[in-house]
Amino acid sequence: MNDNVYFVDLPGYGYAKVAKNIRDTWGDMIEGYLRDRKQLKLALMLVDSRIAPTESDATMKRWLDYYGITSAIVLTKADKISRNQLTTALRTTAETLNTKEILAFSAITGFGKDKVLNRIREAIQC
Repeated sequence: MNDNVYFVDLPGYGYAKVAKNIRDTWGDMIEGYLRDRKQLKLALMLVDSRIAPTESDATMKRWLDYYGITSAIVLTKADKISRNQLTTALRTTAETLNTKEILAFSAITGFGKDKVLNRIREAIQC
């Protein structure tokens, strides 16, 4: 986007393939990074569209909301399910995570790419 924008991919809290004792140390690191990062404009939560949001997803969303961190949910792998299933996934995710801002996306087909990029642009212009 430009030289002043950085994307940071934080470790996953649900499916990372590392030892549990290592994964357990990530919580404090991630919380500190997000909570203390004054430059942070937007946190994108990536949620697999094929799986209903987990309790970990709900906890993370509540945590972001509690600390006033602007966030958007990106339902990934939108190409792997039918339109009807995607509609259901969008509704279920909105209800489960108590949000209206959900973007469907497919890295394979590019579906939703423009909407995700536009949301990022909006956030960094504020």
